[in-house]
This record gives sequence, structure tokens and C-alpha cells, in this order.
Amino acid sequence: MQTRVHAAFDPLILKRIDKEVAKTDTSRAQWLSDTISAYLGLIDASPSGDIAQEMRDLRTTNETLWRENKKLKGIADEAAASVPRLQSEIAVLKDQYAATFKELETLRNDITLKDVNFTHAKDTITQKDQEIAFLQAHISQLTQSISQFALKPGDEEIKKKGWWRFWK
Repeated sequence: MQTRVHAAFDPLILKRIDKEVAKTDTSRAQWLSDTISAYLGLIDASPSGDIAQEMRDLRTTNETLWRENKKLKGIADEAAASVPRLQSEIAVLKDQYAATFKELETLRNDITLKDVNFTHAKDTITQKDQEIAFLQAHISQLTQSISQFALKPGDEEIKKKGWWRFWK
């Protein structure tokens, strides 16, 4: 069974109620009943039963979150503003990388060429060392051969023996 309750309302509050009723497409009595039921549901759901305190706590939390959100939006705006600058820096770094990479490739090719030239020079020196060693051995062999043959005697020896007898 439903009970009717009659209440007097301030004209400003009644205007607000009528605005809300117009939005919902229900009667004023039905809207008041639904609103009071929702309010009582909030009281039942509240652990302390103090809706006003919980609303103050929620408002404080909401304000804190709003400040944090504003701060984060500021940070996001700063980050968004720095994106073009960073993109230009990236473009410059990419160009520097490309130039450095080309230079590195040139240096690698130079090093490879120098290695080939060094190896060739080393082989040439080794060959020349072998030729010198061969010639030294050959000269040593010829020196031994020559020393085994009789050489022309010195002037004193010729005077002493006479040149005609020396070769006998």
C-alpha cells in the first residue's frame, strides 16, 4: 500500500524539481519518490550513514584528482610542444649517422687497401731478404773459391822470389 505525503517546497526548489521532471518524462510525484528512494539507497550503502561527510570526502578526492589531471595535462602539453623540436633533432642525428656511416665505410675500405699494400710490402721485403741471403751465400761461396786459387802475390813477395818463379 502506498502512502501519500504532502510537503511544502520553496518556489526555487520547486522550479529545480520541475526542470528535472521535464528531463525524465515522469510525474512530479514519481520523480520525488524515485529521488528519495535513491537517496535512501545511498544512506544504506554508506558504511557510516553520513552521506554529507562522504560527499565532502568525495568532493575532496575529486578536487585532488582534478588538480592531478590538470598537472598531467600540462605535462602532456609540454611533451606535445617538444615533439617537433625532438623530431628535428632526430632528423639531424639521422643525417649525422648517415654521414658517419659513409665515412666509416670509406675508412674500412682504406684499411682494407692498406692491409693489402702492407701484405704486399711485407712479401716484397721477405723476397728481398731471401735474395740478399742468397747473394750473401753466393758471395761467401765465391770468396772461398777465390781464396783457394792462388792470387797474384804482393810486390814484396815478387821481389823476393822473382815473378817468373812465383807461378811455378
